[in-house]
Amino acid sequence: MSEQHTTPADVVQAYAQAKSRADVQAALLYCSPDTVFETIAFQAVATGIDEVARQTAAFLRTFPDYGVELEYLVAAGDLVVGAGTIRATMVESLVGIEPTGRAFALPFACHWRVRDGLIAHERFFFDFHQMCEQLGLSTADAAARFAAWRERAKAVAR
Repeated sequence: MSEQHTTPADVVQAYAQAKSRADVQAALLYCSPDTVFETIAFQAVATGIDEVARQTAAFLRTFPDYGVELEYLVAAGDLVVGAGTIRATMVESLVGIEPTGRAFALPFACHWRVRDGLIAHERFFFDFHQMCEQLGLSTADAAARFAAWRERAKAVAR
């Protein structure tokens, strides 16, 4: 890791910038091998760098113009808390949901645990209903698709 990313907030900022460039490999450089990512709106948990890489790549294929606008980052020890706006346009399918070509702009909040200069845990919050509404999706149908996706993932893990 470069000298400029020495504080937990610096690590998170660099990670957010890489994701906003849709550069999965660069973003993963800021994550520990056993990292855990929770996307609360999707009720999704990815454990380990390989699963995080797969989910992140799928998300960024669906929303290639994904961008994070951080309003603030606050660090307390290894905990970094941030909020801002996420923006993206749905151009590919996600968990079987057909793309609408529409965009969303949503407020988000997130917290990260950074240990030994790497993100060990990310918990990401945004409003699922508002995302669906802005994308022109039925919230109920999208929630059912995510539930089915989670069930398939559990079956594969067994």
